[in-house]
Amino acid sequence: MKWQEVITGVFLFRDSCNVYAVTGDCGMLIIDAGTGRWLDHLSELPAKPAALALTHYFRDHAAGAVRAASAGIPVYVPEYEREILADPAEHFRSRETYIIYDNLWNLFAPIEPVPVAGVLQDYDRTILAGLEVEIVPLPGATLTQVGLGLTVPGTDDRVIFCGEAIHSPGRIPRVAPFQYNYNDLSGAHNAYYSVQFLRDQMPARLMPSLGQPVLEDPEGALDHLGDNLLAVLKARPEIADLIEGNDVGHLEKVSDHVWRDTESSCHTWFIISESGKAMAIDYGYFVSTLGHAVPGYPKPVQRRALLHGLKALKRQFGIDRIDMVLVSHFHDDHVCGLPMLKRLFGTQIWAAENFADLLEHPEAHCFPCNWPQPTKVDRRFALEDKVQWEEYTFHFAPMSGHTRFASLIGFEADGCRFAHTGDQYFFQGDTKTWNQNRRLQNHVYRNGALLDGYERSGRWMLKWRPDIVIQGHQSAFFTDDAFFEHIKQWRHDYETLHKNIMPLGDEETHFGLDSWGGWVWPYRVHMERPGPAKVKVTVRNPLPYRARLEVTLVGPTSWQGQSTTLEADPRCEVSCELTITPSGVCRRQPFAVDLVANGQPFGQVAEALMTVGAKRF
Repeated sequence: MKWQEVITGVFLFRDSCNVYAVTGDCGMLIIDAGTGRWLDHLSELPAKPAALALTHYFRDHAAGAVRAASAGIPVYVPEYEREILADPAEHFRSRETYIIYDNLWNLFAPIEPVPVAGVLQDYDRTILAGLEVEIVPLPGATLTQVGLGLTVPGTDDRVIFCGEAIHSPGRIPRVAPFQYNYNDLSGAHNAYYSVQFLRDQMPARLMPSLGQPVLEDPEGALDHLGDNLLAVLKARPEIADLIEGNDVGHLEKVSDHVWRDTESSCHTWFIISESGKAMAIDYGYFVSTLGHAVPGYPKPVQRRALLHGLKALKRQFGIDRIDMVLVSHFHDDHVCGLPMLKRLFGTQIWAAENFADLLEHPEAHCFPCNWPQPTKVDRRFALEDKVQWEEYTFHFAPMSGHTRFASLIGFEADGCRFAHTGDQYFFQGDTKTWNQNRRLQNHVYRNGALLDGYERSGRWMLKWRPDIVIQGHQSAFFTDDAFFEHIKQWRHDYETLHKNIMPLGDEETHFGLDSWGGWVWPYRVHMERPGPAKVKVTVRNPLPYRARLEVTLVGPTSWQGQSTTLEADPRCEVSCELTITPSGVCRRQPFAVDLVANGQPFGQVAEALMTVGAKRF
């Protein structure tokens, strides 16, 4: 085995995968690590390695990175794969190995931690070994695989080192990793879109990690692969229809200035100004990379934010960026793309005060569907405020049902009144004949469901009376009197049904519809060494009258927690700051809030987690 020069300045070593070396101004850029045997042949290269970049975490591509790092070569990894590479022991501890109903290849991760020098962020242009490298998202074999695009020094050739996105014309290296679920092939859906991403790049050469370099007609090789992927998916119409049945890649018109992005998983709605700017309401996953049908999908390594809608904005309106995103609520499928937009375009993020902190500090709370990347909110507003963007005025109202951390959004455009209702209202049936329609429930108790949630949102909807309703996961609703009868009835049904099924009476003892006793902020506490940790504790009075609440932080027996006494009106939430002192190092150790109301114990009603003395939480 030895290095072979496949094109000028690019060398190939046949290890457990193809390991490439590219000549840069500061040394060699190594792409993928194989077993690390290439390290025994460095004298054959024209310069020493200056950096190693991994396309994905599979062991036959990444195991050699440990040895490379020991040799002093800095290792760069895909952003979303940092944790699985840096801490495989934690990954294997948490991965189910008995009752497996997902077939993700994440047991093919490295068995030793890889020292990570930096991450490769999607779409970034970064300098490695003196080379300008573009990070190209290529979901498929792993949802978080990347390619590296660069122009080889001394040539005009744009080359993409594309991992397992292609093996040879028309083929992929292996189909098994595409079976994310038990017997589906949803990874092939991602692979199909990666073919399109590669075609958009118009490379002169493709350098796959398994197979042969594609040195001629890469466009034809990719077209052939796209056809073959579609043929494989024909027997899986629920996936094939996502590609063929949905006409993605364009904007769907609602009115002259309001459009729906067909590439978004949760619906992104664009509003176009007369000055030629675009704003969006929400910006979540690209339609292919939500990790659909994957039981383990909540893990960040199995979800990914990618750009969507921008090509259509450019094609249809000549707009190449999103000026501002107005956020309806904090859930990941509505907000995961926000940090990326801000990083790439400086996009402004506007959000209501009642959930802005949840966006900026995801580590501090444990409400559902929480995107782990912090999002800087550029403008906060109260629900009674009105805000202006270009010629549009937006106003807001409280919304609780799907989540209390949300806001209804009202505005006018093209002579119509619009309301954006987040994920509050869903219907089954023909949304053009509302009297034959059926309401679908989408309330999520852990999101902070309040008993009067639909009463409050319904009151605003009936007062504002929008002509058009846009929301998170269904096409635009064009309203009539029958639609508003649904809204009116929803107010009554929601409260009545829940009062019938659980003790929620005015004179009864309860913690409300969501049964929350309280919560701790921040939820995740991370300290370098043992010492007092101050947290904000919120508790709810479960009694139907004003009560004296005794609140105590409790941990393991050797921990010391503070106590206090608060006064609270019936069902009201009150907050205080308390400290708890751990006795030593720990990793994600739970501690809790003990509540006594007027002498009646309610136990440990809320918890938080603490890590002391570890590099990562």
